[in-house]
Parts: sequence; C-alpha cells; structure tokens
Amino acid sequence: MRSWILVPADNDKALDSVAGAGADVVVVDLARAMTSTQHSKARIETTNWLRSHREQVVAARRFERWARISGLDTPHWREDLDAAMDGSPHGIVLANCRGTDDIRQLASVLYEIEDRLGLAANVTRIVPELGSTPSVALTVNRLTEELHPRVSALTWDAVGLAHAIGARRLRGPGGRWSDALAHVRAQVLLIAHARGIGALEHPFRDTRDTDTGKRVAEAARADGFTGMFAIHAGQLAGINEAFAPLDSELAEARSIVSAFATNPGASQVALGDRRIGQNDLQRAKRLLGED
Repeated sequence: MRSWILVPADNDKALDSVAGAGADVVVVDLARAMTSTQHSKARIETTNWLRSHREQVVAARRFERWARISGLDTPHWREDLDAAMDGSPHGIVLANCRGTDDIRQLASVLYEIEDRLGLAANVTRIVPELGSTPSVALTVNRLTEELHPRVSALTWDAVGLAHAIGARRLRGPGGRWSDALAHVRAQVLLIAHARGIGALEHPFRDTRDTDTGKRVAEAARADGFTGMFAIHAGQLAGINEAFAPLDSELAEARSIVSAFATNPGASQVALGDRRIGQNDLQRAKRLLGED
C-alpha cells in the first residue's frame, strides 16, 4: 500500500470525490480538531462513507477503507472507534499513540467489537501514529520488543512533536528533518523493518507545491519507507510514482518468494551470495501485493 490519503470526516466535498482519486488507502479522519456538534456529524458521515464504499463499483482502482481516531488520552476516542467500526473498515490509524499499552488496549476493544458485529476475529488492523510528544518519542524503541500482531505498519507525527517541543521548523537547510524529528523518523523506519511491517512517511504539508512534494516522496522511498500519507488528492500521483517498484525490485521479490516456496518452513534461505530471512520474505510479498 503506497499511498494513504487522510480525508477530513467533516468535509463532504472531499469525501464525495476521494473514491476516484487513486489512493491505495483512504483514511477518514475523525481525529481532527472539531466542535462537539461537528464531531457528532462527522462520526455519522464516517459510518455512512465506510458502509457505502464496501462495494467499489465506481472507483478507478480498488482501495482499502480506514479511519483515523482520536488518541486514547482523549474522552471521545471510543465514540470515534464505534462510529468507524460500524462501517467495517480494514483498519484503524490511532492518533497520538503513546506506545504498546495504547495499542494493546485498542486491540482488546477491537476484539470485543468484532465479536459483537459478527466480524472475523483480528480482521481489523492497526497503524499507530507515534512520537507526538517528547516522552513518547523517547520510548518508541520499546516497540522493537513488543508489537501486537494487528499492527500492519507504523507512522509518525512530525507536526505534533514539533508543536510539543516548541520547534519553529520541521526541516532545516537542504530540506533535512530537524534533529529531534529525524530521531523519531529513523526509529519508526528501523522498527518497522525489524518487525517486517510497513513504514509510512508523514505527509508533506504544502499541498500547493507538488514538485517538492514529489521530491519528498522520492526521498522517503529512497530512505526505505514503504508508503506515504497525503492530505490532498493532488499529492497522490507523485506518491504513487515515487513508491512504484522498479523492475529489478520486482524480479528480486519474485526470487525471494520462490526461494522460500521451495524451502517450506525455512527461517532463512540462500539467494545468490547472501542469506535472506523472514523479514525479507514479508517485504517481498508486500512489494508483490501478496501480504
């Protein structure tokens, strides 16, 4: 899943048009700042949109349906979750995730809701949004040791962390992330690859500068990210192009899958002059769309 677009749950126009925008994943965003009245209406819109797009007859390409909910440190996260789950989404993006305890709690509630709605157990995946505060940023590495099996990818919150530490910029000279943000970004990327799951880059905020947005996406792919968030449909083409696999990458991925297929049950196999493991296999399957 290369391109993930965040769509405001309270923006009817954006919701109406996003199905044909070309995203691999549409994330209806309930975690935005809204008044109580707006939030209540947005939950209804979220449920309706997720339900109405189960059958993607008119979409230009098939996409997954996700929802982003408020962090578990807020009083209304459960209402967000209930509204999203009534639409049977493929997964939940958890804003302001504070770590393994939040993921474990969300997973437990998801299990109860799935049982109540008659959904298959553990069918709803989780993408935690990490690093929103300094204290969380310093404990991200704990996910290396403990990560719930529902978690299919990791992402991070550059803007939230910048606000939390009073930073006046996200990037320094040459477009490089400032040191504190780069630290969190690197941890998220490394942990995702260590656990054999996806790593999703933070969205580029300037929706008018499509050229720079594409270069940012290309840099994220070059650094090892597997996908990226967009906040406007105009960013999707650049992200999809930047993350499109090269022919050489596809050929190698097929070779990895084939090597393991001929050695069922093996934890490692030889491929050329190197040894490859299960993380390599998972990455290859993800590249081929077999995950």
